[in-house]
Order: sequence, then C-alpha cells, then structure tokens
Amino acid sequence: MHLANRPLATTSSAQRSSCYRAFKAMSTPSKSKTEFLVDLVGGSITGSVDDILRVCGVIRTAKESLTPDELWDLRERSPYSEKVWSKLLQIGLDDRLEGIKGDLPPLYTTIHLIHCLTDQELEIGVRDGHIHPKVSQGSLNRWVRHHRFQGGTEAVSDDFSALVHVMSPPEVSEEVLTQFKEDLEEVVSRYGFRTQYEEEQSMVNLRQERAQDRSQELVSVLTKELQSTWEEGEQSLKTLFSLTSLEDLVLAPMSTFTGFLNRVRGDRKTFWGVHGVDYIHKIALEYLRTTNRAQRFNYRRRLKEVAESHPNLALKIQVILDKWMRY
Repeated sequence: MHLANRPLATTSSAQRSSCYRAFKAMSTPSKSKTEFLVDLVGGSITGSVDDILRVCGVIRTAKESLTPDELWDLRERSPYSEKVWSKLLQIGLDDRLEGIKGDLPPLYTTIHLIHCLTDQELEIGVRDGHIHPKVSQGSLNRWVRHHRFQGGTEAVSDDFSALVHVMSPPEVSEEVLTQFKEDLEEVVSRYGFRTQYEEEQSMVNLRQERAQDRSQELVSVLTKELQSTWEEGEQSLKTLFSLTSLEDLVLAPMSTFTGFLNRVRGDRKTFWGVHGVDYIHKIALEYLRTTNRAQRFNYRRRLKEVAESHPNLALKIQVILDKWMRY
C-alpha cells in the first residue's frame, strides 16, 4: 500500500496570526475552568447525537475562552484521552454538522469521519443518503473510496507522488487490518492525501459490500417515508403482523410489508396511490440484501412489470433501476 501526496496551498504566518487575533477577539470568557470540567464530566459521548455535539461544543467554547495553560489542564483532568479530545474539538469546530445532525449517527468516531469530508462530499453524502443515522465507519469509508476513485468526481491526479510504503506484520488479524485501514483512511482524508492498496478485494466482494452498505441507505429512506403511516396504524394490526417497531416493518418480508400497508389503506388502489414509491424502494432494498442472482433477476423483472401496469411509476422505476439495482 502506498501513500501519495501533492503540494498543499500554504498560508503566511502573518495571515494566520491575523486570523487568530480576530478569532480570539470574538471570544469572551464565559465560564471558569472548573465549570467547563463539570460540564464535561456530566456530559456523554455515548448517548445521542445531541449529547455528543453538546460535549464537542463545550470543548470548543473552552478553547475559545481559556488560556492555553488552562485548556491543557482541563484536557488532562477531563474524562477523555488526548486523541479523543482532539477528535471532539475538531467536531465542535465544524459548523456544518449542526445543520445535518438529523442525518448523523450517534457515534463520535463516525461523526469525526464525516467532519473530515470536503464540502462537496458532505453535500453529496447527505443528499444521496450515504450519510444517515445508521451508517458505520467502514461503510462510509468504502463510499468515500468509491466516490473518489471508482466513478466519483475525484481521480488520482498526475501530480500525486508516492510518499511512504507501509509494511504489514505477518499473520495480522482481519479485525486489526480492517481497523487499521479505517483509521488510516480517516487520517489521509483529513490532509488531502490518497491511499492505494496493492491487494484490493475482488470485485465480487466489493460489490457485495457496496450492496450491503447501500441497503442501509434505503432502510433510512423507507424509515423516513413510512414514519407517519406507522404512527397511524392500529396496534391490533401491528400485532397481527408481528411488528413491534417501524424497523420491523421496513425489514419485514415482502408479504408482511405489503400486507400491512394494504390493510392500513383498505384497498390495493389506495395502496398503489399512497405507497407505490415505497413498494419500489422496498423491492430495491430486498434486491440489495440478497446474494442470490436468480432472486435479483426476479426483483428487476418485478419492477419492470410494475412499470407496465402503473405507467405513472415508470420513470421512478427507471431511476431506481439505474441508481440502486446495477450491481
């Protein structure tokens, strides 16, 4: 595996000093070091997204308010290691995240990886559903790699050059290797570097991984689309179909999925009028979840049949076939 770099644009020390003075001028002491410590000890980075962003905000405000010595002492006395503190501070300094917190997963490590994305990548990730509350670091890293190198907008530029050759110890476990790659991708992305692996996975395995990752995106889409329908559904109907949560409905077999929605709407005509697009998304989800080629063929054929019987859905079906069902 090689790491490559290219010359980075630099900022003069005078410019940096000027920006720093302007930034500090906007900061006004708000709390004492002890009060910041109380906030950090009482906070949590293992709860909700709001909890995580709140802790990150405390660290940001502390950096803006305290002297360097006070900040160092606060970090030493906080519940977080230097590495974790650094990630939380970077999250806190990223003003983009507050506006998309509904799409963020409740894991600070994955939020930090999202923070490392460029503005364009962040916009595309949210818009196309790659960033959602259940996304994992591995899934996100694979999408970024796919976006940059396998049909995304950014290819390896000619002015990149090899920087270092990373040697792997013998008999390294798959778990350790996977974690190493995730951590490495996070670092190189932050600095604008690129990785190039000498032995990539086979295309079959890569496609299967991408399919599983994208299936989570569709789960997120269906969850949003069916939220109000689930809340409207009678409890007796949910019990009849053995559904205890909206997630159960989204991941249920096709017969349960369509049966529940048909019963909620009362007849098939209303079902197609209200849930036609949901049905299409569900077919695409099942297509991505199965590894059986014959079943995948059947799902594609089913959508083509729906396009013929419901012409108003034909355009949407073509979009779904092109976007989700090419693997």
